[in-house]
Amino acid sequence: MPSTLAILGGLPLRTRPFSTWPVFDAREREQLDDVLTSSNWGGFPSPNRKATEFAAAFAAYQGARFAIPTTSGTSALEVALKALGVGAGDEVIVPAMTFAATPYAAVACMARPIFADVSAANACIDPDCVKRLITRRTKAIIPVHYGASLADLDALAEISRAHSIPLVEDCAHVPGARFRERGVGTHGALGCFSFQSTKPMTAGEGGMITTDDPDFEQRCQSLINCGRRRPGDTFEGPLMGANYRMTEWQCGILLAQLARLPEQIERKSRAAARLREGLGAIKGISPIARDPRVTREVIYAFVFLVDESALGVSRNRFVRAMRAEGIPCGVGNDPVYRSALFPRESPAYLKACELAGASAARITIDCPVAERLFEHAMVAVPHECLLGDDRDVDDIIAAAAKVASGAAELAAANLDKSG
Repeated sequence: MPSTLAILGGLPLRTRPFSTWPVFDAREREQLDDVLTSSNWGGFPSPNRKATEFAAAFAAYQGARFAIPTTSGTSALEVALKALGVGAGDEVIVPAMTFAATPYAAVACMARPIFADVSAANACIDPDCVKRLITRRTKAIIPVHYGASLADLDALAEISRAHSIPLVEDCAHVPGARFRERGVGTHGALGCFSFQSTKPMTAGEGGMITTDDPDFEQRCQSLINCGRRRPGDTFEGPLMGANYRMTEWQCGILLAQLARLPEQIERKSRAAARLREGLGAIKGISPIARDPRVTREVIYAFVFLVDESALGVSRNRFVRAMRAEGIPCGVGNDPVYRSALFPRESPAYLKACELAGASAARITIDCPVAERLFEHAMVAVPHECLLGDDRDVDDIIAAAAKVASGAAELAAANLDKSG
């Protein structure tokens, strides 16, 4: 009998597309036209009206005192660490499960990134592992809020206070999220956001730094503006900065994106609740639960885990079969120290290790949870799949149930690729 699984020759469960991303309407067009006709497109020395407006609006939405627009989430992380004074010979603790920008920011400061394992419960940095990795050289800890989960900010804040080591929250995935009714990016010394093209609010590129500290705000503003000092700035010492300023075009787009973000957050969170319930009823599939301390949930990627033994097929084959059924999904970030985008044989990383008194060739990185999640368990559905209606969510559930029911046949199949 022919298989019903699409990957084995059957008909796909879904053929119509999911919601497209990014979402835009007349509000973005109006903002762009306003910038165009103003003849003030951003940069120095023009007064950046849109940048000032967007920074104030974003700070208010996150509950931060200050917000500083930057060229990208990567530059936001780099500037945040430099504002803290992180430099040559220092160490910065980062999670194993993240994009290359997170450890790169440390290397850009000539500091060594130290890779902490993640929690199996949510793929965010494990506070117990952080404690074990602290040394006299540790100058910052960067928790990454991953997918739709927030790092354990209670435990991390306690570690930060106990050791006087500042937290820099990497909030690239979750603009608008709240932990215990406080916006992410306000639980540590600084927070960093990304507006790259796939993020929940986007201008194609762009980033933001949030802080409540006036001195850090002044330092960040100087560092993104080629080291210039504004009238009235009082921070000590000269800073060597660069041009990391966001343009007026991007700030206008992001003002429009911010206006529709609350409704999108609510819609995706409702869809995620439905998806968790449906997937949780399928043997071998475990959606990552929403932490009750997360009082506003933001979805960048809906992450669930498969138990290969219980399911009876490898995670890789499960993902390939889901895609064949018309469901976009992936496997999340590989452990960043294995990523081609963070080559540990690069001169920059080798030098950062050397300055911190370590030989890169002798460094052992032990992150078994991150390795297991990436190799065998994690499945990620992009956030735009949750912007439609209940039928879209139900199709994801139905496809997962279909693949799970055909797991034995899928496992035995002679596919053209390994997995």
